[in-house]
Amino acid sequence: MDHEQLEESLSLYALGTLEPESAREVHAHLATGCPRCSALLREYQGTATMLPYALAPHAPPANLKSRIMAAISGWSASATTAPAALPTAKPEARRYPFSSQTSRTWWSSPALAAALGGLLVGTGASLYYLYDTIEAERASSVGNQLALTKANSKIADLERQVEERQKSLAKATTELNRAIQALGTTHALLAKREEQIEILQASRPGKGTEDIAYILASPTTKMADLHGTDMAKDAYALVFVEPETRRGFFYANNLPELPAGKTYQLWVITDKPVSVGVFAIDRGRKGRMMMRDIPAIANIKQFAVSLEPAGGRPQPSGSIYLAGSM
Repeated sequence: MDHEQLEESLSLYALGTLEPESAREVHAHLATGCPRCSALLREYQGTATMLPYALAPHAPPANLKSRIMAAISGWSASATTAPAALPTAKPEARRYPFSSQTSRTWWSSPALAAALGGLLVGTGASLYYLYDTIEAERASSVGNQLALTKANSKIADLERQVEERQKSLAKATTELNRAIQALGTTHALLAKREEQIEILQASRPGKGTEDIAYILASPTTKMADLHGTDMAKDAYALVFVEPETRRGFFYANNLPELPAGKTYQLWVITDKPVSVGVFAIDRGRKGRMMMRDIPAIANIKQFAVSLEPAGGRPQPSGSIYLAGSM
């Protein structure tokens, strides 16, 4: 038998009803120490032990009493038809009708024997019927218990499979989230590169173009992202600083149109704000500016852009539109 057939034979093995040859195979397999079959056998044996307690009590057949009473009535009728004998015993003997002689006559009566035989036959039939009913219900209960045990085993297997699938799904979800995060980082880097390309394309040949190219190409150049405040939520800017020459390039996008008599002013904030210069924006709402004599990078804490009166101010006096740090 293969392993599946051995498992199916365990229930009959636990009840002791398995054929001898099959029982020997099951016994030899259990001797190998198979944990699954040993566990199933214990469950089946426990179920078989509890089966007698699962049976409901049964009443004897309804006609049993009438059959006994009929047998007794037949004995009484035969006794009354016999001729009555005149009492010849002494008065003391009549007070004790069941004397030894009378007792022998009572037990040897054919009617009494017939009554007792009928009683024994009826009782035996009732007991056989009761035994047959109990055996049938016991077999049905055993089958139900074994089916329930197998169903519980299959449910446990399904639960283990579901748990494994959930673990695999959780692992796949984690890997997907990591991939999404990596994709977002890559997208951000590409966006910055596109900004740099746009800056280079927007730079017209002439004075300062070589400085911009040098700043962007230098391996020591540092970059800062400036984000729009509530005054300009869609605006953003990039600041490139070349620390050795203390030069830099500023590029802004999506800044609001300048009101009349106003300008944007760029600040490098160290211990205090230091003006780098003022700039306007073009029709595409972009602004550019070269920076020179920038403070040392180690001292720079932040960059900011404010809206100031035309010509700028020594210190910020208007609203901040852009801010960011290295």
